Amino acid sequence: MGLGHWYSAYGMARSMGEYPHAELAAVACRDRTQLDHFTSTFGVPGYDDYKPLLDRENVDLVFIAAPVSEIPEITMLAAAAGKHMVLGKPMAMTIAEANEMVTAVEKAGVSCFPFQGIHRLIDADLKARVEKGDIGDLVVMHQTNRWSIAEDWHNSGTPGWFVDPKHVPGGAFIDEGIYGIDFLSWMAKSDIVEVEARMANLVHKELEVEDWGMATLTFANGIIATLEGSWTINSPRKTKPSPKHNAVVRTELIGTRGEIVDQIFREPGRAVLAAGASDWVFERQGQSNFGPRSPFPLNHLVDCLNAGVPTACSIHDARKDFIVAMAAYRSAKERKPVRI
Repeated sequence: MGLGHWYSAYGMARSMGEYPHAELAAVACRDRTQLDHFTSTFGVPGYDDYKPLLDRENVDLVFIAAPVSEIPEITMLAAAAGKHMVLGKPMAMTIAEANEMVTAVEKAGVSCFPFQGIHRLIDADLKARVEKGDIGDLVVMHQTNRWSIAEDWHNSGTPGWFVDPKHVPGGAFIDEGIYGIDFLSWMAKSDIVEVEARMANLVHKELEVEDWGMATLTFANGIIATLEGSWTINSPRKTKPSPKHNAVVRTELIGTRGEIVDQIFREPGRAVLAAGASDWVFERQGQSNFGPRSPFPLNHLVDCLNAGVPTACSIHDARKDFIVAMAAYRSAKERKPVRI
């Protein structure tokens, strides 16, 4: 549903061929050029509006990859049609829209996995180690997400809707940082109660949205975290490729008796100073050797539906994350902490 987040849509569709539990039925996108490219690539029917696809009886769930401004409409249409969904990120333009979406999903009784919750799946082993006490009690967390600006289409060289205030509620901080807000809240097992943030245009001063943001998050249980979301990576070109593997995506978990530092796109990607250890241990993360990975995170939603269990992240969690992100923008504007 939508091809704004085209790289997520293509990644999911490319891995469907060998996935035994679902098949790609159709695509809907209001951009005719993008629609034609997708349908010709994957050999599925295409619709230039959303409702005709949702009227199809053989569609059980939808993967929402539209520009942010279209996500609320699609979510409410999909809920009304009884479709389960993978929800795009960030979920809405305003908190009022987010509230309406939660109401619609609840009323319909459909399952919804927010894409921003993927680290609950990717980092389940990391959370288990913390809860086992490998670093003592968790007290401080730091996360940085520095990328280049995404392209609005493969090799377009332009960010398009990603930097247009008519289509997004903010820039780099919410686009990259919404993952971090969810991850940090999940790791802390506590709600964020205060946000203090700063936003700026450090590299791309021509943009109407920020290319850098940083927030200090205070949790109800006393844990403190910092979160950076930015588009300050600017090599070799502003928007080429997308997403870039020269990004810096780094997490530090600091406990009372040790630390874990985790970084993707690096080998080895994890460093552990375990409780009682005399030195750091560096670990490589295993990768799949054969074929495409499952259509992540759609496979998690399918597994949960088949097992009759809740998804690891819910639309309620997505709304909480969104409220925190919007509080960060308010804090940056007012130059003071904001209580939630």
